Parts: sequence; structure tokens; C-alpha cells
Amino acid sequence: MYSGSNPELVDGDVFRTVMPLSLSDIMSDKVVSDNIHRQTILAHLTDHGEISTAEAAKLIGRSPETARRVLSQLVKEGIVVATGANRNRKYGVVR
Repeated sequence: MYSGSNPELVDGDVFRTVMPLSLSDIMSDKVVSDNIHRQTILAHLTDHGEISTAEAAKLIGRSPETARRVLSQLVKEGIVVATGANRNRKYGVVR
């Protein structure tokens, strides 16, 4: 996870350590998080049939933008279908 760059210790009222990460480490963490979010949303859809972006955001504990990104990817992959427009949009599993 560590990029190999020199860590930096910033002195002041509060000590702060900066550990540089490589881009691949950051992206792999994002991929893992998105996979967890996908599984959580899909489990909800299996149990409840549909979900809105706001409900998905609350369910995964992330912003509506993150939930929308995950839902859009599921739609793009043909796993989930979106119905309705904008604020009334709901997502459900493709049957």
C-alpha cells in the first residue's frame, strides 16, 4: 500500500504524518469499496425489489453521487434496470 516515497512529518500544534500512496493502491481500494457497495445494493434489490439513489446512498453510507455511480455501472452491465426520470428514478433487478 505504501508507494516508497519518503514519509513527511509536519510539526506544529498537532503532529501530522503524510504517507504518500501510489495511484494503484488508491484505485484498488476504490474498486474494493465499489464491489462491497454493489453487493450491498444487489442484496437489497433481491429482498425489496427496487431502490432509489437516495435510499442506496443511505444504505451504503456514501454520497448520492457514489450511489449513482455504482447504480449506473450496474445498469451499464445489464444487471439492473432504471425506471422513471431524475428524482423519481428507481432501480430494480433485470428479470
